Amino acid sequence: PSLLSTFEFIRARRRILKLPSPKPSARAIYHAWLQLRRYPQPNRDKPLAIELGNLTIHAQNWLELDYLFNEVFIGNEYLVKLPRRDPFIIDCGANIGCATLYFKLHYPDARILAFEPNPYCFEMLKQNVQANNLKNVALVQAACASAEGTTTFHVNPGFSPMSSAIGNRDEKQKTVPIEVRLVKLSDSIHEDVDLLKLDIEGGEWEVFADLVASGKLARIHRMAIEYHHRYGTTEVKMSRFLKILEDAGYTYSLGVDIKADRRFMGVFQDVMIYAVKLGMEEKAA
Repeated sequence: PSLLSTFEFIRARRRILKLPSPKPSARAIYHAWLQLRRYPQPNRDKPLAIELGNLTIHAQNWLELDYLFNEVFIGNEYLVKLPRRDPFIIDCGANIGCATLYFKLHYPDARILAFEPNPYCFEMLKQNVQANNLKNVALVQAACASAEGTTTFHVNPGFSPMSSAIGNRDEKQKTVPIEVRLVKLSDSIHEDVDLLKLDIEGGEWEVFADLVASGKLARIHRMAIEYHHRYGTTEVKMSRFLKILEDAGYTYSLGVDIKADRRFMGVFQDVMIYAVKLGMEEKAA
C-alpha cells in the first residue's frame, strides 16, 4: 500500500478505537470494519455477512453494508441517551436493520417498531432480526405516509439507501419501479415514543403531515430525522419544516456535511435534525 493509504488506515483505526460509547466494543467495531476493508473485490456485488461482536450483519452487497456500517456504527449517527432501559423506539426507513441492531446493542430491552417498504431490504431486515435473535422487534413492510394506500417506489438495485417513493435520486443508475403499501405512522402510536428515527428519502413531509393532523407528534419525545433538503425540487422549504418542530415545542440541533465546492450551488443535501421536547434535553457531562 502507498504511504498515503497506510496513513489513512492508521487514522481510521485510531478514530474507531476512540469511538464514544461504542457497542458492543470499539475493538469489535474495528474488527467488523477490517472485515469490510479486506472483503474480496470480485465478490462485492454479492450478498455477504460480517461479524460484529456476537452479532452477524447480513447485507445485499458490500457497497450498501460499507455505507450503512460507517454511518451507523462508526459515525454514531443515532447515539442518544434515553431515560429508561426499555425505551419505545420507532425505526422508520429501517433498510436492512443496521440502526435497529445499533439500538438493541445500546438498549437490549428496547421495544422497536421498524418500517421498511423495499421488499429486498425487508427480507434482509427480517434475516438480521431473526439471525441475531432480537426480541421485542416488530417489522412492518410498508412506507409511512399521510394516508393509507399504495404508491410507486423507486428501488435502486445496487444501492438501496437511495431508493425512494419521491423519485430517482441516483441519476447514474436506473431505478426499478415497484408498488408498495402505504400506512399512517400515527396509527401505530398508542403511547409515548422515546425516539423516532426517520430516514425515508424525502417522505418526511408526508409523515409529519400525518403526525401533526393526528396530534401524535406530541407523543414523540426525541427524533433523529434525516431531512432531504431540495430533494426532487428546487423549492427551498426547510425553514417551514423546522417551524413545525418549533411550534410543537421542540428544540433541535443540525448536522450538515457538504463538500466545499458545493456550498454555494443550491443543490440537494442531507441534513440531520436531532429534535427533543423542551425540558427533556440531555444534561451536559
